[in-house]
Amino acid sequence: MNLFINSRIHLIGSLIIILSLVAAGILSAASVNKQAESSSENQGSKNNQENFMLTNHMGSKVSLFDYKGKVVILLFGYTHCPDICPTQLADMQRLLEKMGDKANQVQVLFITFDPERDTPKVLKEFLTFFHPSFVGLTGTQEEIAAVAQQYNVIYIKREVGSKAGYLIGHSSFVYLLDQQGHLYKWYKQNLEDSNSTLDKMAGDIQQLIMKGSRT
Repeated sequence: MNLFINSRIHLIGSLIIILSLVAAGILSAASVNKQAESSSENQGSKNNQENFMLTNHMGSKVSLFDYKGKVVILLFGYTHCPDICPTQLADMQRLLEKMGDKANQVQVLFITFDPERDTPKVLKEFLTFFHPSFVGLTGTQEEIAAVAQQYNVIYIKREVGSKAGYLIGHSSFVYLLDQQGHLYKWYKQNLEDSNSTLDKMAGDIQQLIMKGSRT
């Protein structure tokens, strides 16, 4: 318990520093991404057994536990993300292709940080560029913040004074949940060697599927 409290204090302290630097205009959007990642790395999930409910890209309310029985890959991002988010989703598409006929036992969930722009319709159109099984999730700012906090995800909105209006710096970990919705592992994106991360994930998913078949 003390370890968890200390990690949360460190995370909150780091976030305060990051926000101060953003407000002062010292950090760029790219720097925010790096700072957010280093602040949340190895923090894990606040409570990896909590359910949550959001709105999917078809406009229906769904909960995490609706996907019980499947291995869940959980990602956070937004459709206006210029680099990390589409790269991660493309990687997850490659991962499902690696899984072959076992891919139907895996569900990718993409939670937006940007409900203001990422309506169900926008998410649906965005996800057509990736695997057809992917599910986009949105909700109110409060609902999304609660889920982000559950997984110790940091995200920071930053005005950029361009046509984009604003960007959102955010940590970019990928979370692997078992068939009961419990956090199993999380992975830091390696842009220089994404194949090694995908291989690790594929191996971990295979283990979860095998374990599930024995229960």
